[in-house]
Amino acid sequence: MTRAGFETGFISLSDRFYRVAFYLLEDREKALDAVQDLLLRLWKMRDMLDGVRNPEAFGIVMIRNLCLDRIRKESRSEPLRGDFLEEKVPEEAAFDAREDLRKLHLALDSLPDKQRIAFRERVLKDRSYEEIAAETGLSPIHVRVLVSGARKRLKKQLEYEND
Repeated sequence: MTRAGFETGFISLSDRFYRVAFYLLEDREKALDAVQDLLLRLWKMRDMLDGVRNPEAFGIVMIRNLCLDRIRKESRSEPLRGDFLEEKVPEEAAFDAREDLRKLHLALDSLPDKQRIAFRERVLKDRSYEEIAAETGLSPIHVRVLVSGARKRLKKQLEYEND
């Protein structure tokens, strides 16, 4: 992949990668570091990227994995807060992550169609309320209400499943 192809294919998506990283890491500096690491890794493997059909999806999966690795690493290095620390073996942690992802997909699929579409367009595709409204024929305020309702339902459903 050429430099120009890399810039248009991946660097132009930096803001979207940052949003995913910030959503997962909840820290501006950590999210910026994660995006920088992602772009560095992608640049090092640029010769293999010509076959990537959807650079956005490819990059989002990579940034998500990078952030999850960082979260796991931080949780292992936290100081003890009691008499003992329950450690998970890597297989259990990977299973838990897959299970959490499965629960999220199920929760997303259980949303009403309009909420699911509005949420995916806004959060996962980083589209503005106005863009979504123009595409769906709804008002931007209605789209905002749908996204807010979807967030609340997802939060409630995921908290209920974790109890």
